[in-house]
Amino acid sequence: MMQLFFDFRNKWLLSVFAGLLLGFSFSPFPFPFLLIPAWVLLYRLADLCTTYREAAYYSYAGMLVWNIITTYWLAMATLAGGVAAILANSAIMSLVFGLMALALKRIRGVFLPGFAAAAMWVTYEWLHLHWDLAWPWLVLANAWAMLPWAVQYIEYTGFLSVSFLMVVCSAWLYNGLKTAHESGSPWIQTSGAKLAGGVWGGSIVLSLLILLTTDFETDDYVHAVVAQPNYDSYLPTGGYNDNTTPLLELTAKLDTVVTAQTEIMFWPENALMGRVDELVRSYNDRHIFGKAEEWGVTIVTGAAYFKYYIDEEPPRVHLRDGSGRAFNFFNSAVGYYPNGERTVYKKIRLVPIVERMPFATALSYLPLPINWGEITGYGKGRDMQLFHTPDGTWSSPAIVCYDSVFPAVVRRSVVKGADFVSVITNDGWWGNTSGHLQHYDFARLRAIETRRAVIRSANNGISGMILADGTAHSKTEYWTRTAFELKVPVYTRQTIYMRFGDWFSVLMLIVSVAGLAVVFTKRK
Repeated sequence: MMQLFFDFRNKWLLSVFAGLLLGFSFSPFPFPFLLIPAWVLLYRLADLCTTYREAAYYSYAGMLVWNIITTYWLAMATLAGGVAAILANSAIMSLVFGLMALALKRIRGVFLPGFAAAAMWVTYEWLHLHWDLAWPWLVLANAWAMLPWAVQYIEYTGFLSVSFLMVVCSAWLYNGLKTAHESGSPWIQTSGAKLAGGVWGGSIVLSLLILLTTDFETDDYVHAVVAQPNYDSYLPTGGYNDNTTPLLELTAKLDTVVTAQTEIMFWPENALMGRVDELVRSYNDRHIFGKAEEWGVTIVTGAAYFKYYIDEEPPRVHLRDGSGRAFNFFNSAVGYYPNGERTVYKKIRLVPIVERMPFATALSYLPLPINWGEITGYGKGRDMQLFHTPDGTWSSPAIVCYDSVFPAVVRRSVVKGADFVSVITNDGWWGNTSGHLQHYDFARLRAIETRRAVIRSANNGISGMILADGTAHSKTEYWTRTAFELKVPVYTRQTIYMRFGDWFSVLMLIVSVAGLAVVFTKRK
């Protein structure tokens, strides 16, 4: 078998097979361990390529297959945008793989080349989280969201350490297979295979020990109602003739769910179809305030919020209304309190192109006759906002949709004092595809990193709760209308990741820079 593997030299097939394994590693397929053989195939491909360009060229096919299998559903929301995102993301991955292939050839040692290559991949994933074209959906660590018991250590390191383990163990395993092939010894006895097995096995044991020894005793509970109104996102105003009727239907449904214990409730992204205006309170606003007072609860809903810059300097990219007033509109979470107070969280991470033009502010400095405010899309939020129960005892963010895939955004809310995490989202744009399944599963990693319960209010599903160990406590059926109350455990403990943030990723960046310095020094 090993002889056949090393005799196989078709670079295209190696790339495609690796892409297939990578694609079937992600939800809804429960096979995250396929990441290891996938990367072994990619390392074989790197071994056969002699140049950076060749490695990037041949790996593109595999990266494209992986992107298509995992994120084909992007085309459901926007065909052109989905195709463009898949093609572009595959290209970026291939360019990174080309650098990894150079590191494997030019850095000396048995284990250092694989270590440097893995650091480069993690650096790419981390940097990909921090620019306007961010697309972190295919971070390798996300594949393990389905098996949270195996990655409990991310409360110390953040989830990118899982990506590192997958890539580095695969490199050492391939090194062991190659050594065994060349020497004729059993592969399992090689130092590379032993190290790969020991490190990966050790990470599983460590994760189980953390799970067994962590005190999940809750500080208290908060009673929260979650709504899943199930509006059709492909129809104007969800298929209704106006934007008030669906609101009245939703609150009538919630009348049957709210109890005397209910303290806070969450409605999904786009639940409030009419705009929320900073200056004018509409009938919908007044109706929600009335319900908040009647029920004695805080109501948090997704909405389009219009912010006006009257007594302050507007951002560089903005719009103006018919009266010349500067404003922007934001994809937001709006909190309505029984005392008449209203607070707003403006979404921080916006989907590139679909929600906001990437690099709009920088592009606005170009001497072009373009009204950037009209083509940019949503305004970009900067600050984290927590929503609290009426008595102020407990608080939670309302992380809006795409925000929840970014650990740094969720971390900001917990550092600010969140006792549990809430995600409001509309995954209905993707239809009944893998997208909404993946989005629910990825939230399990946020629960482990923060050691906070995560509740989700999704327009069409999946809504429910994830416990602080990443276990799925409850999940609704997709494309159903429902509302329910949850007894949400609250915690105040700060994890190492919460305290120190992306320290592991910074370490990988340092290793990557050192590795690239060696690579290009040897090239000279």
